[in-house]
Order: sequence, then structure tokens, then C-alpha cells
Amino acid sequence: MFAIFCRRLRVSPKVSIFISAPQFFAPQIAVFIKSFSSKISSSDVNGDDPTQSFTISYLIHSCGLSSKDAVSVSKKVTIKSPENPDSVLELLREYGFTDANIPKLITRFPNVLFSCPKKTLLPKLEFFRSIGVPLDVLARNLSTYPITLTRSLENYLIPSHDYLKVLFKSDKKAVNVFKRAPRLLARGSSSVPSSNVAILREQGIPESSIVSLMAHQPWLLLIRTENLASYINRAAEMGFDRSKVAFAQAIQVFAQMSESTLKHKMEVYRRCGWSESDVSMAFLKFPLCMNYSEKKIMDNMDFLVNDLGLQPDAIARIPTLLVLNLERRMKPRYLVARVLKEKGLLTKRISAAYFLKLSEEKFLKRYVVNYQEDVPELLDIYRGKLNVSEMVFSQQLIFK
Repeated sequence: MFAIFCRRLRVSPKVSIFISAPQFFAPQIAVFIKSFSSKISSSDVNGDDPTQSFTISYLIHSCGLSSKDAVSVSKKVTIKSPENPDSVLELLREYGFTDANIPKLITRFPNVLFSCPKKTLLPKLEFFRSIGVPLDVLARNLSTYPITLTRSLENYLIPSHDYLKVLFKSDKKAVNVFKRAPRLLARGSSSVPSSNVAILREQGIPESSIVSLMAHQPWLLLIRTENLASYINRAAEMGFDRSKVAFAQAIQVFAQMSESTLKHKMEVYRRCGWSESDVSMAFLKFPLCMNYSEKKIMDNMDFLVNDLGLQPDAIARIPTLLVLNLERRMKPRYLVARVLKEKGLLTKRISAAYFLKLSEEKFLKRYVVNYQEDVPELLDIYRGKLNVSEMVFSQQLIFK
């Protein structure tokens, strides 16, 4: 009996929370461990080590880990008492962590279970809530990038947030950056982020373009400064104007895709009817046209050419048309135009760019509400509530 007792009290080199032996080896816990251990392979669990069995049991039943993940995590940490982990889990749930978030967090950062809930976790969680991060976003981001929870509130999180507030001149935009690039606040404000902003300023890129670029693509604040410098040089060599927003967009494209991918996208446009000069012109005007998938490029070009009747080179002169959603914007609006044309309510050809890019509010007022008395069902047609597949339309030209 004494030998068994000593074997159970072996000191583990892994992280642990200690309690007295009598409490840990309560009979009901021993029974629980016995019933649980039958579900785990004997090769995964040391039968002589009840602490590992308890750890696995806790990770599965309290934290929601799968058996496989629980066994893996149990090789990194040992739980000897549920007291502190229970407090951690309770706090996490109060701050929006769900049964889907918690297993992900603990699998990636098991030591969170040994953090002091009130002194370590609570101030950080409360900080994020105080600056306006929604709890569901907070839980999702911290479970995906738990390194943020290891950073000092005073030395990293608060200075990083303050830096972003100054950069964007908006607390709301600073919070949006955390939503899109949660790792950013864990990097501090004095290393890569500030260096990347500085090099953009040194290269003469307007502050408005920098702010827009970083607000939409905050991950660019995290890339290596030498890489960013090479993208800036490449944009300049291709003839992009530093004073225009397209220069910043070109940097984004170069950072997101390889040279081979960019060449492939250009080839897709050539197959859709663009000449070499068309490709260059469109890219210089709107670099983000290269960011779209091959399917989106081909579907949109096909619709604009074969349905709206535009020439490929005309689209190259207005490449922002390619950003529009085909199913939710272009097709419904085109249907409205066809109905109005068939009813004799559109007597002149209209600009496709104007018609498709008009704001939703102005479009409804100009092309739907304005003709409500003539075509009462027009709004239902636009919303897709009325099937017009059986209507016969003439092949009249509508757009120019």
C-alpha cells in the first residue's frame, strides 16, 4: 500500500496545479477515472499514472476536447485539481467563449487553464470589451490566436491599440483591425507595424492611401519591412503613381500573390478578349481586378460582353465593373433595364457603368420607384420575387 501511495505522488515535470493527496484521490474520482480510462487506448494512457487519466478526463468532459486532442494535450500539461481550470472556464464563458471556442483555445494554448483568472485573464478580457470588441469576435480571435493572451496588457496590448487609434484617427477603425488581424495587438507598437507605416510615408505615399490600405488589409502591418519595400519598388517600376490610391492597391496585390499567379490572372483576361495593352491599362487603373478568382473573372466578363453587349476593351477602361456582384447586383439590375426597355420607358441607351455602379438607394429611386405606376410589379421583379423567365424580350440595345 505504501509503495502504491508513493508511486501516485511522483512529481511531474509538466505544468500542474497542486492539491493535497487525500482530496485528489477521493473514491468518487477514482471510480470516474476507471470508467473513463476504458475509452482510451492503453498505449495512450499510463495505467499507473492517475494524474494523466484525470487530466484527459477533465479535458474531454469539462473542456470539450476530442479524445485524440485530450491525449495530446495531456502530454504537455497535468491537471491535478479542477479548481483553477474551472475558474478559468467560467470566466471565458462569461466573455463569450462557446463550446466551439474553448476546445480550440485549450488545444492551442493549454496553459491558459493555469492562468490566474482575476489577475491575468480578466484585465485583458475586460480591456478588449472596453474598447468595443464584440464578445463573439473576441472569443473567435483569441481562440484562434491565443498568443495575445500571453502578452502584457501594459507593454503590448494598450500601446498597440493606442498606436492604431492615432494611425486611423478612430477608435472604431482600430477595433476593426483587431477583428481582421488579431495578431497585430500582440506584436506591440514599436517594431514591425510602425516600421512598415514609416517606409510607406518615406516613399511619398499619401497618408489617406496608407490609412485606407492598412484599414482594409491590416495584415500588411505584420509583413517583413524588406518585403514591403520590394513591393513598393515594383509598383513604382510598373508606372503606378504614388499619389493615387492605385499605388497602394498594387502593393496589396503584390503582397497577396506570387508572380506566377499574377501572370495567370492576366492570361485569363486575355482569354476573355483583352489585348496586352488592355491588361496593362486595367491593371494600372484598378490593380485589385487581379485579385478575383478565375471563375469570377470569366463569369463577369461573359455577362458584360454577351448580355450587356459591352466590348472587352470598354470593360478594360472601366475595370471597377468587375468588382460588382453578378447574382445580387448586375443580373437583377439588367432585368429591370430589360423590362423598362420592353415597356418603352427607356428611350435612350444608358451608360452601363452608371447604371451598374449607382448606389442602391439612388438606383431604386431612379429606376424602380420612378416607374412604379407604369410597372407595379417592377420591385418584385428586381427582388427576384416574380418569375419573368417566360417573358419574351427583344434584342434591343440598352447600354453603351
